Amino acid sequence: MHVLAINPWIYDFAAYDFWLKPYGFLVILEYLKSQGADIHYLDCLEKKETYADFGRGKYHSEIIKKPEIFANIPRYYKRYGLTPDEFEAKLPSNKGDRHLFFNKNLDYILITSSMTYWYPGIIEAIKILKKHFPETPIIVGGTYATLCYEHAKKNIPADYIFANGQLDDFFKLLGIKVDYGELYAALPDYENFYPRLDYAVFRTSWGCPFDCSYCAVKKLSPYFFRLAPGKIIEFIKKYAGKNIKDFVLYDDAFLCEPEYAKNFLREIAALNLGLRFHTPNALHLRYLDEELAALLKATGFINPHFGLETLDPDLEKQWGDKVNRQDVIHGAELLKKGGFEPGEFSAYLLLGYPGQNLETLKTDVDFLHRLGAKASFAEFSPTPGTRMFEAYRDKFSEPLLQNNSVFGAFSENRLREFWEIKNYLRELNRRFEGENEEKRIKIKPKKILSTD
Repeated sequence: MHVLAINPWIYDFAAYDFWLKPYGFLVILEYLKSQGADIHYLDCLEKKETYADFGRGKYHSEIIKKPEIFANIPRYYKRYGLTPDEFEAKLPSNKGDRHLFFNKNLDYILITSSMTYWYPGIIEAIKILKKHFPETPIIVGGTYATLCYEHAKKNIPADYIFANGQLDDFFKLLGIKVDYGELYAALPDYENFYPRLDYAVFRTSWGCPFDCSYCAVKKLSPYFFRLAPGKIIEFIKKYAGKNIKDFVLYDDAFLCEPEYAKNFLREIAALNLGLRFHTPNALHLRYLDEELAALLKATGFINPHFGLETLDPDLEKQWGDKVNRQDVIHGAELLKKGGFEPGEFSAYLLLGYPGQNLETLKTDVDFLHRLGAKASFAEFSPTPGTRMFEAYRDKFSEPLLQNNSVFGAFSENRLREFWEIKNYLRELNRRFEGENEEKRIKIKPKKILSTD
């Protein structure tokens, strides 16, 4: 079986490669390869203009026409990644040098999806693909296809749409028997997908035992389970041997089984490979103890992020009750005791949920700063498949309006206030950088001249 696999463009007001890899899609492709499929992979986001900052970087972008629904928003709308011409040039062809499968047919085209409001990139990709492969079935899956299934069925011109819960039907269509234990234990062989690799993404678990009202993980991965650590250790050793220094942990609940996390981190520490680990999906402060804090430092976790969202005790209970103010105080002390300097760890706070008092948010930012923690804003938007979305279902059923770049600021005409508090946060976090730099500067002792 011969498969063309596509990670489509981002269409948005802003985008940056904060370690973005379609990990679930790559795992499925790796499994298909293990079952004999011939995969040709094309990532529309592979074109970047900068390669720095722990492997992250700025995507190439082009200004494009905004959807009519955004006509009154005073910002440029862009396509991020390859140009359409570059995309077409990379497609397999039955002609010339780009011939992929000599005397063989392309059986399926697979397209993944990520943020719900990025679906215009999928439509654009399909328009181009149908010109080149008019007879080849196109299959769309992923996050958007799962959370906005009915919208996708109506608006995406694909032959098949599969939500995450329909994987049995997907594999049946492809004529492949699926072993879910082997599927979810698969780790991407990145060199078969990317000509250049600046960081490696991995998971030690799928799903999350929590059920926070603003989070859709339960909808995307309803069960929580761990992977055997040995295979992950070998994966890390392999890519460390290829000079990859930055490893990105995609787990949604890495610390929730503390002994698993400790054993894993002990093995990493024993390897002494000089690696850096990053946690964009956040860690859980409530499970932190003195040993875990020290292990995070010893294994090279850079600015570990912890989930907080709010310090309002009423909202804490409504949203999931996974952490409270006392947990934050205790966690900050453990991290500093474990070797992290003030400003070397962060906590996420939600910005932009309806009715939010930004003065209270500013007070929360100050509170974190006094504890030695940076604050990071996670901009709120109602996510389909969550309990919080139900209050907005009628008004925000169009996925474009679920964009966190527009929901909070523009829905309440608070753009100026949002930029003010963002700038305040940046300035406060810069103080940590200045203070830590001063600590690193060593004052040279004065030379004592001998009088002999």
